[in-house]
Amino acid sequence: MKKITLLFLAITFTVFANAQLLYTFDSVKTTSGMIDPTPAPVGGPGITCASFMAVGTPPNSLAAFRFDFSGWALGSTGGAADTLFSGMTGSVNTAEYYEVSLTPGAGYSITEDSIKFDFDRSSAGVRTYSVRSSLDGYTANLNAVYGLPTTNVDVQAGNVFFLKKDITTLQTRNIIVLGPTFMNLVTPITFRFYGWNAEGTGGTFSIDNVNFIGSSTLLTGINEKEETSVRLFPNPTTNGIVTLDIANLSGKTAITVYDIIGNNIFSTETSSAQQLIDLSNQANGSYFVSIKNAKEVITKKIIVNK
Repeated sequence: MKKITLLFLAITFTVFANAQLLYTFDSVKTTSGMIDPTPAPVGGPGITCASFMAVGTPPNSLAAFRFDFSGWALGSTGGAADTLFSGMTGSVNTAEYYEVSLTPGAGYSITEDSIKFDFDRSSAGVRTYSVRSSLDGYTANLNAVYGLPTTNVDVQAGNVFFLKKDITTLQTRNIIVLGPTFMNLVTPITFRFYGWNAEGTGGTFSIDNVNFIGSSTLLTGINEKEETSVRLFPNPTTNGIVTLDIANLSGKTAITVYDIIGNNIFSTETSSAQQLIDLSNQANGSYFVSIKNAKEVITKKIIVNK
């Protein structure tokens, strides 16, 4: 089996040199309806990305350039109780959510590693939110992590994001870490974003800059050059040090390494046949290296297991 690895980031997908795909909701207006009118992401032959849609909400977003709908389940009373998760009295309404589907291309499988997204709300908006998938029929919240130290958001039992302060500022680095069940998928997968414990019926739940990070694998028919033109060794690495062999590529090559949430952690340009990549100070996990020259862009996965 020959393999192409593609790093894709999701909400309008714009293709960057490092094969990232970015959804930004750039065409959403307060009159644009319940389906994101931004052109659907272009994921290449390995993946097809549908447009985001709002389900069970009022007919239009209340803000432009993001999904910002109202009508979410109530449960936050305001006041001092708002600072405690135990003060929330509501529950998720499974008939109201934002939804997007990813479909493997013909002859490909896809692996989802993580999702990263921004959260915001109006003054009477939701205080809790989560993400579920079609793999278990939207039964359980997916593994939630908040990626930056903050006093504003924490993750409660059951993988529920909780906004601890009665504020309306953008909260970035909401992260969903996906496990082995999201590897090598050959059928479509759908993700749903739920918000609840709003303070009022007019309060909003807003998402933006949603990023899906993963890879696609061609199961048959790949050109032999893609298999042999670039090598990484050892991979997995037990000390964080890998060698990138690019002897089969010609000219100057730009090399960039990204972590699982899309941060650039290493970049260089070289005309040498090999490049040492030092990830010894990084945590165990998956990383993506983008190799670009004048003719092509190749993306491969590095596994650090120290």
